[in-house]
Amino acid sequence: MAYFLFRTQIISKANRSAVACAAYRSGEALYSERDGLTKKYGHRDVPPETYILAPKHAPEWVYNRERLWNEVEKVEKQHNAQLAREIIVALPTQLTNEEQTQLLLDFCKENFADEGMVADIAIHRDKKHNPHAHIMLTMRPFNEDGTWGQKRKKVNGKSVHLTNWNDKETLLKWRKNFADKINEKFKEKGIDDRVSHESYEKQGIDKVPQIRLSREAYQYEQRMKREAEKQGKPYEPVTYYGKLNQEIQRINQELKALKQKEKVVSISDYQEEKSLNETIESIRKNASLNDVEKASLLLVAKRAKSYVDFAVARRVYHDLAEGNWKKKIDSQQLKLRALKNVINKAYHAYQQEPKQVIQYGFYPGKFNEQLKEKIAQLKEMEKSFENELTKYEAVLKKAELALEVQKRLTEEEFRVLYPHAGADFRIEEKYHAVQYFKDTGSVLPESEIPAYAAKKEQETHRMPTFAEQTRNMYQSLFVLNRTIQKQSKERMEALKARDFEQAFEASRKIEQCMLRKEKMSKELEENKAVLQAILCEHYGRDVSITNTAALLRLHELVERGESSKDLEADLRRIHVSEQQKLERMPKPETEAQIMEYQYRQHVADGLLEAIEEAQRANDRKKYEKDPTKKRQRRRYRGQEFER
Repeated sequence: MAYFLFRTQIISKANRSAVACAAYRSGEALYSERDGLTKKYGHRDVPPETYILAPKHAPEWVYNRERLWNEVEKVEKQHNAQLAREIIVALPTQLTNEEQTQLLLDFCKENFADEGMVADIAIHRDKKHNPHAHIMLTMRPFNEDGTWGQKRKKVNGKSVHLTNWNDKETLLKWRKNFADKINEKFKEKGIDDRVSHESYEKQGIDKVPQIRLSREAYQYEQRMKREAEKQGKPYEPVTYYGKLNQEIQRINQELKALKQKEKVVSISDYQEEKSLNETIESIRKNASLNDVEKASLLLVAKRAKSYVDFAVARRVYHDLAEGNWKKKIDSQQLKLRALKNVINKAYHAYQQEPKQVIQYGFYPGKFNEQLKEKIAQLKEMEKSFENELTKYEAVLKKAELALEVQKRLTEEEFRVLYPHAGADFRIEEKYHAVQYFKDTGSVLPESEIPAYAAKKEQETHRMPTFAEQTRNMYQSLFVLNRTIQKQSKERMEALKARDFEQAFEASRKIEQCMLRKEKMSKELEENKAVLQAILCEHYGRDVSITNTAALLRLHELVERGESSKDLEADLRRIHVSEQQKLERMPKPETEAQIMEYQYRQHVADGLLEAIEEAQRANDRKKYEKDPTKKRQRRRYRGQEFER
């Protein structure tokens, strides 16, 4: 039986843009009047094949994709209005491209355009094995004069739809019509195959249906499959639904074999066998959860877009605790602190010498008015920040609760497999031991659990090393210093042009960078102290070098076993290597290339300073080691001998 896909979803104004969706599917750059941005999503190797079909009484402008979806967004006033219905269909690979296109256009005309909808069609053929089409449909009908009609009206005090486009029966009819159209084309061409819009159960097929992976999960599975092939290893699914589909395939193969031997006649008979696996599954199925725990798990599932287990719950929690949302919160908090600092500094400067407030972007003659305006702006930002922080903390708390629930369930599953195990295993080790059983059907020996878990953790949850963290901080400090210089220059230019608003904004950015620099510098100094201690032990002498890049490069040599154990010699070697890299670099043209070149030059200069530092320290050491010469010099200068 051929593959059949007919999936629908609603594009809502609450969280999406119809213009952006149309731009992505069509491959065109479309201007959105709602936010004033042009929506463009990069180059496609195979350009989409696009069409627009419309009812006869629709206005001419509906054939202009940009105007069509901007008009839709304008007519739908509510913040959560339904902008469009999207239908995604798989095109049968048994047909030629031209036959696929004609079949799709005929179907869309008969089922959508002739029924009053505008159908914006984009056929994607990026991958030969997966031709498919995205069909975006308008939700509101047109009047006979070409104006927008109403979606609903009041009947006996109740709001009812004026079309049947949202009815479940209509969707089922569309699915059936598309399947029928494909089967008609197969029959016409003499292709011995068919598709069905019905489930296996309704078709009387004794088979478990597989679960369609999300786009992200499918791409990830393909990437892991290629990695396994490169390494010469057997491929094993890595996502939850990928693993589930593998298990479904195994069950279907066994069902087929058993049916041939007439040992079973249905899935239900096959599933009557009790096993350890079913005992494990029953823990989650029969888990007693309160409403708050259920809501927390649902939230994590939505964020992860997958089934939730311990690993998923942990990843979501860490993403919240350390990811982009947390960084956004920290950035907003830093921005508030910077704004407060600039306002305070300007206020104190005004008390001492009013003219000094110019450097902060205030005009002395209008200082009080500007101060009130900035304080009002600050209060508005604080209010917005508090709302965002409250929302973030609520979500983080739910994610933390979901993680605790998953820990509890994992503990129960582990006890089933290892009823006599001690309490020495960490929760991560228990989770991987349980997953090993779920993946292989075998129980991992207790003695092998720690090593197996450590290996899996390294594969899935790699943390940056101490040296990588230090290097990232050092590079960030370099960028911050350059940003401060740039903003200082912009502030000066704004003051010359008497653009006080721009000067104030530059002052705020400088203050924000200074606050970040202060915090990061403290952390970097702590890391440098650790690096110095490691190098002191290696070189057997005091390493008083202060340059971070030099410490990191020396640490790399030690880690790779390439150090000569001569500090000055290693530094000179590193400096020569860095200079050679600089010479090989092409002439910087873009802003990113200029920044990279400046950073490399900064590192090279720092290495040169480190060589001089090491040489001076070595000279001092020699001087301090020879007290006789020191005394002789003191006598020569007429100094008294120190006892």
